[in-house]
Amino acid sequence: MVDDTRIIAPGHGLDAGLFAEDYLAPYIDEVWSTYTGRDLKVTTNAGTFTGRVRGDRFTFDGPAQVAFDKPSTRDVLFCDGALAAPNDGTTGPVAAVLGAGFNRSTLLSHPEQPTADPARFYLTELTNHYSKAMHAATEDGKAYGFAFDDVADFASYIQDTAPTALRLTLTPFE
Repeated sequence: MVDDTRIIAPGHGLDAGLFAEDYLAPYIDEVWSTYTGRDLKVTTNAGTFTGRVRGDRFTFDGPAQVAFDKPSTRDVLFCDGALAAPNDGTTGPVAAVLGAGFNRSTLLSHPEQPTADPARFYLTELTNHYSKAMHAATEDGKAYGFAFDDVADFASYIQDTAPTALRLTLTPFE
């Protein structure tokens, strides 16, 4: 809450010094530790990537090899930095799924990502409570609470993945 008038996203609160910079660090550390000893599978349009923490990096094999440094709380909240998602069809989609898993706190409970059941989201103490509240406040449970909240179709927009036509009608403002 800012001046009792506005709720800001936690990433912006972090940048404004209103939110703990290391809030998600224990969860991030636990994910890193867990996947040192077991595989995480991430499925994207490019195929299934199998990852494990090797050294300091989460390395995935599959249709291509992609790797990520351990993210900070800020990286998770913005899906940026160590979780930056280039529009390359491989690294970007895996980063987006990881970002969603961190924000929804499903990475430890579900070693196959993305998790598509919203009843499984936000069940840990360390989670993106802002996004949880945004989704709870919408009629259909869809909102954009963090970057890549569209992973598994939870963003608040309409899309048609196989359009055959488009009609656009513009009328004058009156």
